Amino acid sequence: MVSSLQQLHALTGLRFLATAHVVAYHVYHLVFSGTEAPPGLHGLLDSGYVSLGLFFVLSGFILGYNYLEQPPGTYAARKAFWVARFARIYPVYALGLALDAPAYLKGLRDTWAVDPSRGLQHAEALVVTPLLLQSWTPWTAMAWNGSGWSLAVEAFFYAAFPFLAGRLGLLGPRALAVGAAVTYGAAMVFPALYMTVDPDHTGGTASAYNSGPWMLALRFNPLARLPEFILGILAARFFLLRSGESRRSHPVALAVVCAGVIAALAGSTVLPFPLLHNGLLAPVFAALFILLSWSQGAVARVLASRPLRLLGEASYALFLLHMPVLFAWKAVLKRLGESPTAAWAVVAFVVGSIGLSLLVHERVEKPARAWIRDRWARRGTEQSAAGL
Repeated sequence: MVSSLQQLHALTGLRFLATAHVVAYHVYHLVFSGTEAPPGLHGLLDSGYVSLGLFFVLSGFILGYNYLEQPPGTYAARKAFWVARFARIYPVYALGLALDAPAYLKGLRDTWAVDPSRGLQHAEALVVTPLLLQSWTPWTAMAWNGSGWSLAVEAFFYAAFPFLAGRLGLLGPRALAVGAAVTYGAAMVFPALYMTVDPDHTGGTASAYNSGPWMLALRFNPLARLPEFILGILAARFFLLRSGESRRSHPVALAVVCAGVIAALAGSTVLPFPLLHNGLLAPVFAALFILLSWSQGAVARVLASRPLRLLGEASYALFLLHMPVLFAWKAVLKRLGESPTAAWAVVAFVVGSIGLSLLVHERVEKPARAWIRDRWARRGTEQSAAGL
């Protein structure tokens, strides 16, 4: 990684807002189920799944920004890259699985009692989920700590990145424009095909909570989401090519993009779900990352402020742990005879989840990451000393 690159702090703050969007989406559906907010607010709350697409584009952008100028081209460099990615994601991912294990095992037991064949499918998650392979099959993608499906997709991206970086990092401006258009077309072709063929016979009613097996495959399969990641890499290449503009602000363009994102989310109920879920806004997100990274304006300064940066750094833990915490909190409230929709209960969940994420980031995520990377570095030194 090129250590001399400037830190894109505004994107760290943006990560927290995107994670908060996902959390609000789950609270809206799992706590306030059956209650619908006013149309615009309903659209914002009902579109939390779109932030997963934002994360996929952002992942490509950040990795491209850090590695395109010095891609991991050798076997040793690729191995070091993969170890660094493993150290970054797996400790908190494993903690999320541990916290959600009681709920998953109870669900497995109940499903097996009703339908052993479905129970067997559900049980496959015991094997594939710890290996970050659950998103390759629709029935295992969300079986165990549902938020983790996106990490299985990210794991595929990480595996592919060293081989993509060496090629995409050589593209010039014209090739970038063609590549971006082709990649965006690839992102849209399968959702459009699904809408045309309607293999699940949804009659146009497919949604995050009303999906057949083909829709689940479209939503979760890493190959279907790869174009979003590649668009992020291409955006990073464009940003690096225009590095001379890194200190210039584009306030009007940034305002238009931010307003466009908010308007699309607020009106998400009138947009085709398959397209919106699988990258309809991906080019807009790529433009947002570029403009925020260039900007010195108020929006960028707020996102780059110390509180939002701290929350952004802990947002990965919040993303992976909020679902187990939510289910556990609902169980506690049920035992107490309290309503999960009470204002104090919702506030307690939000504050508790954020507090837990900050604690896990400092006490689990950072130490575990350092330990894994240190162990790997020492192993490499020992192998070099032994002449291996």
